[in-house]
Amino acid sequence: MTKPLLYIFPISHFSEKARWGLDLASYDYELKPLIPGTHVQILKPIVSEAYVPVLQNGETVIQGSGAILDLVERQAFAEPATEEEKEWENKIDTQIGKSLQTILYSFILEHPEIIGKLFQLTPLPKPVTVGPPEHFDLISLVLRKRYKVTPKNTEAVKEVFRQSTDELKKIYSERKFFNGKSFGRVDLTVASLLGNMVLPKECPCTPWLSSVDMPQPFIDWKNSLGAESLYQKVSDFYTEFRIQSK
Repeated sequence: MTKPLLYIFPISHFSEKARWGLDLASYDYELKPLIPGTHVQILKPIVSEAYVPVLQNGETVIQGSGAILDLVERQAFAEPATEEEKEWENKIDTQIGKSLQTILYSFILEHPEIIGKLFQLTPLPKPVTVGPPEHFDLISLVLRKRYKVTPKNTEAVKEVFRQSTDELKKIYSERKFFNGKSFGRVDLTVASLLGNMVLPKECPCTPWLSSVDMPQPFIDWKNSLGAESLYQKVSDFYTEFRIQSK
């Protein structure tokens, strides 16, 4: 019997959110990593909008990390999420996950060699250098439009991100888990969507992001957030709960 297929980008934090949920649930699947840009031709016959993650099981197709978590929630977590938790998950998807897409691209689109290395299907050693992806100018235009990478919007998004991390720092200073009882959907969402900021060794995207030197302005912005306690929480969640990564 053919295994379900999970289409991802290797460096995508939303892909990691879906992978982590599936792994927690011991859901058997085959990983199908894609290259941004060329992914459109592969996904177009499957879904109407070409974004990942996508889980294909025969005729059944589920798109989006939240929808994939819905599929395995009972197997992955000790308790089902409350409505409040689902509202927070959606909030974090937007204020952390989507904001970080805009912010990261605002820094690295100025460095085609970084994009070239991050868009590889397999991670390369740090000393290895590569050129920009083919058709980089077009890719850059598409990414800037998709993630609204403009100076004005990027600054607004950075403020939203800062406010959200401040809020999460306070919550996790008061309790280990968001729901106060056990590792749940909000905790997984926070950890996976911040994984590419923290780079835990258990995070599948770490080999890619560790292979490049991020621009100093990005490092300065990250340090300015004062979110070390939240980064430590992310690292702790990965150490304790990310144990089945494919």
